[in-house]
Amino acid sequence: MNEFFAFFDQNKVDGGMVVFLMFFSLGIALFQTIILSGLYNLKFPSWLFFVLCPLFIGLSFLVDSKYTLMVFFFLFASVFILGIIGMFYSGIRSSKTEKAEREKFNSKHNIKETTLGKKLLGLLMMVGVVGGFFWLLYIEKAHFLFFIIPGLIFIKFIFFPSNKSKFLKLQAVLPTSKMNAIAMGLVEVEGDLEEIEPIISPYFSKPCIGYYYTIEEEGPADDDGKRSYRTIFTELKVGNFKIKDETGSVTVNGEGLEFYFDRIDKQMGGKKRYSETYLKHNDYMLLIGYADSDQGNTVLRKGDSNGIFGVAIPQSISFRNKYQPLLVSFLTTLFFITLILIYIILN
Repeated sequence: MNEFFAFFDQNKVDGGMVVFLMFFSLGIALFQTIILSGLYNLKFPSWLFFVLCPLFIGLSFLVDSKYTLMVFFFLFASVFILGIIGMFYSGIRSSKTEKAEREKFNSKHNIKETTLGKKLLGLLMMVGVVGGFFWLLYIEKAHFLFFIIPGLIFIKFIFFPSNKSKFLKLQAVLPTSKMNAIAMGLVEVEGDLEEIEPIISPYFSKPCIGYYYTIEEEGPADDDGKRSYRTIFTELKVGNFKIKDETGSVTVNGEGLEFYFDRIDKQMGGKKRYSETYLKHNDYMLLIGYADSDQGNTVLRKGDSNGIFGVAIPQSISFRNKYQPLLVSFLTTLFFITLILIYIILN
């Protein structure tokens, strides 16, 4: 430390050097202004540091010329110190702001925060998967992954199908009923939708029979500069309506109805992307639901809690029914050929 101060004692500056240092300090003042206003979000006159920095250097020269270089050094070092501290401060402040916005967003849309138990369960599952992978590497059995991963995928699709998969399987076996000949129980009907009491969509305020509302958040750009979105909120709401064909119409209780078609009717982009898909008056749809009697009138609704209740566009279903068997045969053949090739290579 003594050597540090001795350096400044031995390097006194003259008047010409002071003028140069005062001029150079204007650059330091520029960086200080940017850092304090940007990272620290402080409010002060924009000219403040452009006056203070040269003033400190000039005053130090008037007091004792040996202090001038020391003052300049500390002003120069302050840029790096303020910058490093500012990055941490800005990150903490940004994190708090994002947390507050997320809590406000969750409160507005009635989104429950993930419980600690679920977070711990997810962490344990991730640790188990990673641990299992490294254990297989340790015992030199990593090739088992070529059988384990496809096996898990196969089990998932066979024993734990999604509601959409169940809907499509039912559609393939259920006959399409006419409105005047609907039997009680699970049925498939096809026809035009009729609005009874419209509901209003939450973002675009569109009157409709029902809506599927999604909010997506922009993610980081990939190597090609393209940005992806992740879904942070979804809401599905359907009111009561009617579905009709040439033989008559039937009332549908829309609570619990799911949309099994890919269509976006309105969208607005930005950092957050808002999308809405509507069930509209005169939409021609295929519907699978539970037929029940309400005071002698047939009503379609959701059955039990695990019951299938959804709508789809008939044209897309017809296209799928035509080409799905070929696709399944191709993928099944490819799957077993791949397993055989892996077995041959490993043995």
